[in-house]
Amino acid sequence: MMNSFHLLKKGPSGAGTLPPMTTRRSLIAVLLAALTAAALAQGGQQASTNPIELRTEIYIVSVVTRADGSQEERFTAATEAIPGQVIEYRIFAKNVGETTLPAGRVTIIGPVMDGFEFVPSSATPSSERVLTEFSVDGTTFGTPPVLVGEGAGRRAADPTEYRAVRWTLLVALEPGQEEPFYYRVVVLEE
Repeated sequence: MMNSFHLLKKGPSGAGTLPPMTTRRSLIAVLLAALTAAALAQGGQQASTNPIELRTEIYIVSVVTRADGSQEERFTAATEAIPGQVIEYRIFAKNVGETTLPAGRVTIIGPVMDGFEFVPSSATPSSERVLTEFSVDGTTFGTPPVLVGEGAGRRAADPTEYRAVRWTLLVALEPGQEEPFYYRVVVLEE
């Protein structure tokens, strides 16, 4: 299991980012995660007091056939991948602060970078605990079907067109509590 702890670089808005992915398919340097937490939602707090710490795990997903003909998924920790491989990103958001973060204040964004394609139905789904939304432009998010285009050209985007996944916690995040968020991408041919 790969445990890569990433503390976010704080931008002027208070949101945090990890380095963007390169086309070389180096996976650790690839993941971009944006976080909007209580420090951003509660006016007056500095970004340096953001109580959210992100941890990421990156796996290559392989399907193997057992002797009885059944199939199972296997996960191999990864730092690089080749075209055709499916990658699972696991993002863990932990409240390292001393106060409870209210429901709706913690938002995680997992991008689908150039050279990769979102795997439909692979993201942590919406539930009573989390709202899962998708974007085709990385800016405007909505629940499926995500509509694109205008006028007569308006249509539902195919999930493979998604460029980002956003999760918003619908429950409070207590001090020390950690929440997981997963999604998969496939590495495209160059």
